[in-house]
Amino acid sequence: MLPLPTPPTALRYQPELMGLRAVAVSLVALAHWTLADFPLGEVGRLPLFVLSGYLISGIIWKNNIYWGGSGDWGRRLGIFYTRRFLRIIPPYYAALALGALLPLAALHQYPGWFLLPASNLLCYQLRHWPEGVGHYWSMAVEEQFYLLWPLLLGIIKRRAGWLWLLVVASVAYRAYSVWYQVPETPVFATVMLPASLDLFALGALLRLHTASARSQPAPAAPWPAWPALATWVAWSLLWLGTRQSLRAEQIWIIAYPVLGAVAGYFTLRWLMRSPPQARWLAHSWAQWLGQRSYGLYLYHLMLPVFYQRLVYHFLPTSSPWRQWWLGPLPTVLVLAPLALALCTISWRWLEAPLEKLKTRFVYNAPPNVPLPV
Repeated sequence: MLPLPTPPTALRYQPELMGLRAVAVSLVALAHWTLADFPLGEVGRLPLFVLSGYLISGIIWKNNIYWGGSGDWGRRLGIFYTRRFLRIIPPYYAALALGALLPLAALHQYPGWFLLPASNLLCYQLRHWPEGVGHYWSMAVEEQFYLLWPLLLGIIKRRAGWLWLLVVASVAYRAYSVWYQVPETPVFATVMLPASLDLFALGALLRLHTASARSQPAPAAPWPAWPALATWVAWSLLWLGTRQSLRAEQIWIIAYPVLGAVAGYFTLRWLMRSPPQARWLAHSWAQWLGQRSYGLYLYHLMLPVFYQRLVYHFLPTSSPWRQWWLGPLPTVLVLAPLALALCTISWRWLEAPLEKLKTRFVYNAPPNVPLPV
């Protein structure tokens, strides 16, 4: 299936980035379905946050929609929020409705936190992950990023030094949170927006650097793959070296997001040159899944809850088949087609129509064409 036409207010479509989205969200789903010891889900999440910083910063700079921008910046800012709302919130609310029917207890106990959405604040307060919807903390961070980023870029402008300062401030925030706020459960230091600003800032820096390279008169040289590979290897070695104690885990929580952000930066910069080794990301199946990756993200963690309840209901404790069916391979084989079906339904009946509706909201309308009200 061909991708949707790119609206005139969007950035240039890059199929490798859509393919990367498919791979990243699939890694998050596999990590949750298999309960892998290696942080596979973070290998997916970190580049996605860097990619968000790259794309959203590019949209804001291209259309001058940051706070205090030139011209009618307030109207353009409203259009930005409208487009983000149409892309994110209706499919999310549909997933919440399904989760409430399962039923998932957290959605009935704390509905306001999920409707806002502010489930990352709830996870931070509870110090545990709500069943079936614990992964929504990362979407809440993304939504808060959308709200904050136009204001921050209005202050920072396009100054790389200020973006690097934001990276340092984010690492400092994680260190303070780990050592003084959540020392016994350091993982929850990562769920607040300030703890992810280094990822978004590296994405904005990537946007600045690639724009600068394109403005040069001579074609830019291909970006090598070895910096991305070397940084991911260093990231994995850091994980291996910080598994022995709580103090080591605290070091991991402080350091792994920024090292992963650098790895994501190098990975995306390499992919943007469309290297032959990554052309498979532009394949039709990768584009198909990339388009539907948001639906996969929304539903993938609800499915194992439903699946486990069925297994516990139909197989008694004494049955030797219970643990087999709950093993990683059967879980993936059962849940993968269900997840693909759900995300296909979400795309066909909700997300694709909303994408078409988004094209009515343009930042710079042609002359004599009234803006939608």
